[in-house]
Amino acid sequence: MKELRYTVRFNTPAFLGNAEQAGQWRTPPFKALLRQWWRVAYAAERNFNVNVAEMRREEGLLFGHAWLEDDRDEQGRKVAARKSLVRLRLEQPAGADDKTWMLGTQRGVAPLSDGLETSYAWFGLIKRGDGQPDRTAIRAVGGNNKDSVEATRCLHIAVPNEIVPRIREVMRLTNAFGLIGSRSRGGWGSLHVDDVEPMQHEDMQRYARSLGACLDCNWAMSLATDNNGLCVWHSRSSFDAWHKAMRVVAIERKRVRSALKGINGKDLRPALGFATPGRMPSPLRWKIVPHQNALAIRVFALPHKLPADSKKHMQDDYLRRAWQIVCKTLDESQHVIRLDR
Repeated sequence: MKELRYTVRFNTPAFLGNAEQAGQWRTPPFKALLRQWWRVAYAAERNFNVNVAEMRREEGLLFGHAWLEDDRDEQGRKVAARKSLVRLRLEQPAGADDKTWMLGTQRGVAPLSDGLETSYAWFGLIKRGDGQPDRTAIRAVGGNNKDSVEATRCLHIAVPNEIVPRIREVMRLTNAFGLIGSRSRGGWGSLHVDDVEPMQHEDMQRYARSLGACLDCNWAMSLATDNNGLCVWHSRSSFDAWHKAMRVVAIERKRVRSALKGINGKDLRPALGFATPGRMPSPLRWKIVPHQNALAIRVFALPHKLPADSKKHMQDDYLRRAWQIVCKTLDESQHVIRLDR
């Protein structure tokens, strides 16, 4: 086994809740994040020619399972469950008080406005109804030491030696695209990982394929490309505070979804996710990233079909049309521009 060490921090508040919906640093969401980007790395290594059953088996053997029917031990006996070979531990940074499991102190999404212009950003995070309190979050890295201590942890990952290269690449993907917690597809819980080589445009291309190929698949296997290049955008301007960046994210997200309404009498917004019936998190994701001692917005697309068990259906031509509109809307934005421009 080899231990890998990383410093992780949040650039936006992370609604990373426990059973009481109180913000708290916990390892299970990090393990889930590793599994998510492990699948993307797995697919890219196989040129996106993936047998899902084989992938799920390898994933179960590495991260643990309680469902593989053909797992056997060294003596050939059937194994009903297996512990994860990936061990995770979170610690306070050196010199900080030993309060690894302290609760987050961020209340709702203040100081972001909850007016109509930005309401899409905080929907579901505050004003929960039925007498329930606002969700608390882990604070983002800020201008004072107290915020930085709450927002930062040391992540220790112990893995078998032969898995180390892949996990290191997974952590590069996590740094570039990783988001954790409630409403994370909209920019909350934007995770930054120190101690990794930043992923450049050329690196991202290894994890991308054509938009049409993405839409033949029913899970988020890869980034997308279209006639204008990689479907990754970044903000034209930088921001000195997370809430200023999230205000722009809220405006742009609303603008993109509005562009999908009433297309030839069809509502194409389900292409960008829905809550009920069934559930599909948005394949268009927004992240706040460090940029020249400030913050910037990164928008990226991992398009796919609507899952069959979501109880929703969209014809292939409408789904392609929806993503063409999404890309065109972002290309025409005054706030973001393609990563390679």
